[in-house]
Amino acid sequence: MDHGEGRGNHTAGYENQETALDAPAGRAEGHPERCPSEQRLYEDAPERVPERAPGQPSGGKDSYTIGEVVERLRPDYPSLSVSKIRYLERRRLISLNRTRGGYRLFSSQDVELLKYILKLQEEEYLPLKVIKKRIEGGAPIMPANEASNELSRVLEDRTYTREELADSLEADTRFVEELISVGVIGRNGELTQRDAEIARMAQEMAKYSIQPRHLRGIMAAVEREAAMFKQILNPELRSGDEQRVSEAVGKARHLAAVDSRLKELMMANAIDSFAPGSFPNERG
Repeated sequence: MDHGEGRGNHTAGYENQETALDAPAGRAEGHPERCPSEQRLYEDAPERVPERAPGQPSGGKDSYTIGEVVERLRPDYPSLSVSKIRYLERRRLISLNRTRGGYRLFSSQDVELLKYILKLQEEEYLPLKVIKKRIEGGAPIMPANEASNELSRVLEDRTYTREELADSLEADTRFVEELISVGVIGRNGELTQRDAEIARMAQEMAKYSIQPRHLRGIMAAVEREAAMFKQILNPELRSGDEQRVSEAVGKARHLAAVDSRLKELMMANAIDSFAPGSFPNERG
């Protein structure tokens, strides 16, 4: 996941500043007398935002302050903070209008764009570099609940070099090479968008000390189950009839989805056994 300019997560400090609110642009915003480091310190400094920014009409909600946007979206995106929005603005993923006093104002379209970015970043594990390229490419901003399927269609043909994939993950190339060596990604001789998604999941597990070498067991289980599905569907797969082959592949994907849900439920039962009786209301 892309949360910073360099390797690793560089936004933790911003997102922990829960008391930080918007600040007027004034002299700081792009002022030639400020050096870049001074500019960044100014933007990250905690300041207050009035309930209604100066110059904002008190009537219909044609625009929203940054505080209002955070309050509105935080139930769906708990990690959202004023500092994170400032960071996205500095990375030029969003561009906001301002009042005469320098306060940031969101239009309804700006809010939708922010939701779209958060959806791709937090649920699809896409780095900001990829999200920015998608936005700059003129792709339509659809409701967040439609983003996942649309993204898969747009990026399904994307391929990466090892260096590009490592860069998109904000990781060392060695991490990508380890995933390739254990057969988790790059099985067809190239690194696809699907491999990139797998790598991001592996990166998340690595935060809990589950390294690429530990994924061998998961990969072996996947191969056994895929072999079982293939054996079941072999008559259709070997029929030579294009329609039957296509239907067989569809059945295999359906079996995979059922298998995934089955594992999720079985894992939930297993986790419940870690501390019996401690979580009676979390079953389901």
